[in-house]
Amino acid sequence: MPGPMLHLFVAKKVSPNASISFFVGNLAPDAVKEKEKKDKAHLYGVPDREKAMKQFALKAANNDYLKGMLLHLFVDGKWWEDYISGFAEKEGEGWYIKYNEENSKMTSYAFHHTEWAYELLKQIENWDFNGFVETEFITKDNVKWVSSKLLVENKLEASTIFSPELIDRFVNDTADSFVKWFCNQIV
Repeated sequence: MPGPMLHLFVAKKVSPNASISFFVGNLAPDAVKEKEKKDKAHLYGVPDREKAMKQFALKAANNDYLKGMLLHLFVDGKWWEDYISGFAEKEGEGWYIKYNEENSKMTSYAFHHTEWAYELLKQIENWDFNGFVETEFITKDNVKWVSSKLLVENKLEASTIFSPELIDRFVNDTADSFVKWFCNQIV
């Protein structure tokens, strides 16, 4: 799915002054390295993912970390729906290799061209785990790993497929969609 900077862009758009817990939650589902656990963290394989997302929204209403995780899952679904499914179909077999290359470019370019990125990641790296909810598949060590990984990313050029302009449109649309969706879930 999308790289961590895309998740943080949407999170910043949804809640620019949110707690660090919220931003950590936006990275947490991708902090899991093992595929089976990562699938569980993303609610893949549940009989009714939409229902599971709605139930998660109720739990997340009063916990910034969980709300961040929920936003992560929402962004992944929208990214797949809006871009990746078409990209995969167009590229055919082996699409994931090219996607990973372009996703790395998108993440690196975004990190190195965003004023707040380095400072936010340093804050995430030094987070006190306030509000953290450990699960069988997301641990504190996992969360520390994902933030430190970004801080050492190579400096790459922008993706030609997922351009900064495309990302900006996606971020704006997705943030608006999430806010509306989330408000409808918790009433």
